[in-house]
Amino acid sequence: MKAAAGKRRPTKPIRYVSHPLARAVKDRGTAHIYTDTADQEEMFDLLVQKEDAENIYLYEEVDGNTTNQPLVVKVLDRFLGGDETDNVVAWIKALQKEKPDLTIEEATVLIYSIINGRLGLEVLDYYAAGRIWQISLELHTSLAPDPVASKRIGQCLNQAVPNAFVKVAFTPDHPHAFLIARDLENQGVAVNFTATFSARQIVAAALLANPHRTNVFLGRLSQGLESELLGEQVVLETQRHVRRLREKFEVQTLNMLASVRRWQTMALTAGCDVYTVPYLVLKAFLTQTEIGPEQIENCLEADYSDTLAIPDNVVEKVGLEKIKQLYGVEPEFIEFLAELRASAEYATIDGEGLFKRFDEAGFGDFFYAPSASEWRELRKGKLPDLDSPLTKSLPLDTLYTLLAIGDFTNFQDRMDESIRAPIHHLFA
Repeated sequence: MKAAAGKRRPTKPIRYVSHPLARAVKDRGTAHIYTDTADQEEMFDLLVQKEDAENIYLYEEVDGNTTNQPLVVKVLDRFLGGDETDNVVAWIKALQKEKPDLTIEEATVLIYSIINGRLGLEVLDYYAAGRIWQISLELHTSLAPDPVASKRIGQCLNQAVPNAFVKVAFTPDHPHAFLIARDLENQGVAVNFTATFSARQIVAAALLANPHRTNVFLGRLSQGLESELLGEQVVLETQRHVRRLREKFEVQTLNMLASVRRWQTMALTAGCDVYTVPYLVLKAFLTQTEIGPEQIENCLEADYSDTLAIPDNVVEKVGLEKIKQLYGVEPEFIEFLAELRASAEYATIDGEGLFKRFDEAGFGDFFYAPSASEWRELRKGKLPDLDSPLTKSLPLDTLYTLLAIGDFTNFQDRMDESIRAPIHHLFA
């Protein structure tokens, strides 16, 4: 199968134009608007205002994109065939010359990482003309247990793709995720800390790792608990906490709104640091006519806690206090994190030591290592089963993160099978 070529740098000059709705969001205090896609055709449809005989006109307010396993799988096929000198087989033959004992497991991780790098370079080649384009590239899920390999691949992605953020997922079963992010940042690698669902998770990431970006997957929060505004409430409270952390502790972290399911979210939360929005949702926002730019207001002080509209049966099954914990952060938790990050111990702590410190401080439920049978249950879907014992026993943010990791791993496993098929004979 011949690989479909990605869009290359345009031969016509690029001119940047402003989109009134996107400009209104940025004028309310938002720093960046990204789109969630690895597909250049989608980005072209989203970003190009028009093209004439002389120029291509791109909307200037959208200045980055994010990728993950579900998005990469949509464009995977074009890397599995194509030119004999530039496909996965050729890549592995070249790697085997450098490392004759390369295993197929190692090769699979490397190919996925190369594909991420290639996707990043293709996007930069087209959309970064005359400006900085920020792209997030995710690590292979199998790297989570291995801090050394995670940091090595993260450094390679950073070196290969200018202005890339390396996505490090929070893994409640591997507390050293914070340390991987911290160490990469200390080495000059910008990190996007992801798979997070609550204000307290973001506060922990900001204070312990100080990444360039964090995320709240707000759409999954609202959908999972059948709420209209839970996700928006969580991100606004998170934004207020991050703003205070920047003022008090001089952290650099900007928080992103991720898993945006409807265009109205941008109007309901305008002024938050960063948005990363699926192609179709961002397209809907930019083309809708229900509200105009003049109706978009800064929402950083908005409070939707009294209008969450969570059904009574959901509240009964989950518990109101557990729901509130998604957007509340105890002062004692911030004090604990601040003391930990300032301690001499933190410079050399490992994942086990980090869990021990959390547990001793009374915050051990922040982490959880599922059994094999629990992982099988968690990997059945990305939204919580409200009748599951895990839903009753775990904090909701920990549960949502584990479900996200399971979902990403499902996509990763399917991609790995596709990647291994054309290279399997090289390891016989």
